[in-house]
Amino acid sequence: MEFNIIENGGVCTPLGFAAASCVADIKGKGKGNTDLAVLVSDAICQTAAVFTTNIVTAAPVQYDKALLAKGREFMGIVVNSGNANACTGKQGFIDCEAISAAVENELELPKGSILAASTGVIGNRLPADKIIAHIPALCEEIDDDGGSAFAKAIMTTDTVSKELALLVETDKGSFVIGGTCKGAGMMSPSMATMLAFVTTDADISADRLQKMLNVASEASFNSINVDGDMSTNDTLLAFANGMSDVAIDDSNSALFQEALNYLCKELALMIVRDAEGASKMVTIMVKGAKSDADAKLCAMKLSNSPLVKTMFAGSDPNWGRLMCTAGYSGAQFDPEKVSIWFNDLHYVKDSTLIDPALEDKAYAIMKEPEFTITLDLGAGDGVGTYYTCDLTKEYVAINADYRS
Repeated sequence: MEFNIIENGGVCTPLGFAAASCVADIKGKGKGNTDLAVLVSDAICQTAAVFTTNIVTAAPVQYDKALLAKGREFMGIVVNSGNANACTGKQGFIDCEAISAAVENELELPKGSILAASTGVIGNRLPADKIIAHIPALCEEIDDDGGSAFAKAIMTTDTVSKELALLVETDKGSFVIGGTCKGAGMMSPSMATMLAFVTTDADISADRLQKMLNVASEASFNSINVDGDMSTNDTLLAFANGMSDVAIDDSNSALFQEALNYLCKELALMIVRDAEGASKMVTIMVKGAKSDADAKLCAMKLSNSPLVKTMFAGSDPNWGRLMCTAGYSGAQFDPEKVSIWFNDLHYVKDSTLIDPALEDKAYAIMKEPEFTITLDLGAGDGVGTYYTCDLTKEYVAINADYRS
C-alpha cells in the first residue's frame, strides 16, 4: 500500500479545497444544528459523478445531471440537510439554480460552476429564500480547515461524521485524496443512499476520473446495505483540481485507483457501522459461485433479507435462513453442495450442519460487533462481497418518528 492515512484528514485536506457551514434552520424547528454547507476549490475541478438509480430523482440530482451533461468543470458544491428537495416539481429545480447562483455570485465564480445536493425529508419545498439569506455569512466563513464543519452539516440521522484523507506517494511526487459522506438509513445497493464527496489535488482528466469512480463505487457504496430502501437523492461526486501538479496517467493510474478504492470502501463501511439502530456490521462473502455476478447477487440478497438481519440482531446462527435466501437469490448452484463459515468456523458442509456442538462457538462469534459470514456455493469461481448490519427495534423507532 503506497499511501498513508492523514490524521484528522477529510474533504479539505487536498490542496486548494475549503469549506464552511452554518445554521439555516431549514426544518424551522430552531434546534441550532448546522444544516447548510459549501465546499469550494481555488482552481477549476475536473468532476465525476454517480447518482441514484431511482427513477424518482430529487431536484438537485436533476440539476447536477443537467450541468454535467454540458461539461465536467466545476468549482464546488452547496449542500443542505433537513430537506431532500425531492418530489417538489419544477420549483425544486428553480430553487437549486437560485441557491447555487447565490453562492456563485457571492464568491464571484462563473455561472453554473457550483453543483447542489440535499438530504432530508421528501416532499416539502426547500425554503430557498431562507437559505439564500444565509449565503453571504456562510461564504464569509469558508476556510481550508472547514472540512469537519462541512461533514457535520450534511448529517441527518447519522450519529457521527464520516471523513478520511490519504497521502499518496508516486515517482512524480505526492498527492492527497480526501472525502466525506453521510448516510445511516434508506440504504440500498443501487447507489447506496447517501451523499459522498471526494476531493483530490491530483491532475486527472474527467474521463479517467469517471471510469475510476465507477470502479471504486461498485465495490464500496454499491456494496453496502442497511435496510434495502433506495433514496431519491444519492449523490457521489469527485472533484480533482490538479493543484499538486502530479499528473495521473497510465504510469500511475493503478495507484490512484487503489487509493480511491480504499477511500470509498472505508467511507462506505463508516456508513454501515453507523447504520440506524444497528449494533453490528456484518461482511457477507459469497464464493464458489457460477460467476461474479451470481456471487454478488446472492450476497446482495443475503444482505437485504429481514430474516437474515434479525438473525444477526439476535446472534442466532440460524443457518437455514442463509440457505433459504441463497436459494431464492437467483444465483445458480446445487443446493446439496453449500458450505458456510462464521468467521473461520466451518459450520456447514455440503448443506449439512457439521456438528450441533459448534452452535455455541457460532453464537459467540455473532455476539461480536463485527464478523463475517461466508457461503461457498460450490458452483464455480465467482466471488462477491456485501457489507450489511443487523436489523433492530431501534431502527423501527428511528424511522417511525423520522418527521417528528
